[in-house]
Amino acid sequence: MDTRQLRAVEVLAEELNFVRAAARLGISQPALSQQLQKIEAELGVVLFSRAGRRVSLTDAGRSFRRDAAQILQDYESAVTTARRAAQGQIGRLRLGFVEAASVRALPLIVSEYRRRAPEVRLELTEMISAELADALLRGAIDVALTRPVNLAEPIEAEVILREPYVVVLPEDHRLAGAAALELGEVIDEGLILAPGAKAQYILGLFRPLFERLKRTPTITQEVYQRHVVTGLVRAGLGYSLLPRSASSLQGEGVVCLPLADADAPMAELVLAWRPSDDAATLRSFRTLVQQLSAAGRL
Repeated sequence: MDTRQLRAVEVLAEELNFVRAAARLGISQPALSQQLQKIEAELGVVLFSRAGRRVSLTDAGRSFRRDAAQILQDYESAVTTARRAAQGQIGRLRLGFVEAASVRALPLIVSEYRRRAPEVRLELTEMISAELADALLRGAIDVALTRPVNLAEPIEAEVILREPYVVVLPEDHRLAGAAALELGEVIDEGLILAPGAKAQYILGLFRPLFERLKRTPTITQEVYQRHVVTGLVRAGLGYSLLPRSASSLQGEGVVCLPLADADAPMAELVLAWRPSDDAATLRSFRTLVQQLSAAGRL
């Protein structure tokens, strides 16, 4: 017995009229009668009593109808759930991100993803880029918003945002009123960066520019939190280099100036994942991020 036959019993039980039930089911009255005969023969019981034109449920029919209705409801629920899972509308997605993504890209992406897939359990974890690459390889996260660091095979990645770096200076700095400046104008004043892998990433990006200037900056302070970096700049302990999106967090007492150097590097934010992971939640998330990136909303 299949769901089509169970549906025929349910509709006939509601209408108690073969003509109306057949019309609702989109079949002929003889076809409905034949279906019912097969069902009753398979069950070995009579479900409907027919007395002339009058149709009524037997005790066995009432009992079967209750269970059949539940089976149909469970089946329809299972179909809906399967379809929503295939569309990435339910499940879990573990998203790792670098601090830089939290300024603008991450809030926009998460907000839109929540709107499109409100029932997906989204788990967010902040790490540095090197940690994110390792977490992807280990399967500890499903997808990452990261810098292009250590993204070797089998990780796949695509750039979703490219933006210039800015120089962060105290607002009373002699160059604070400039529209833009060349790095050579401040390179000797002391650079404030995050320590470890973050610093190496920035220094690596700027190395061609340092080499052209034939000067290497002196790192005067290494601190993790961006607000501490800008606080130290405000106190006059040096300058810093941050992606342009970070200028929205500059606060009082500092200014963010564009670099005038034609060979100044760009900060890249990439979406990274394991190509072997074919989860629907990941596919739908990637599609969303790609759409936001293509529209220039990040």
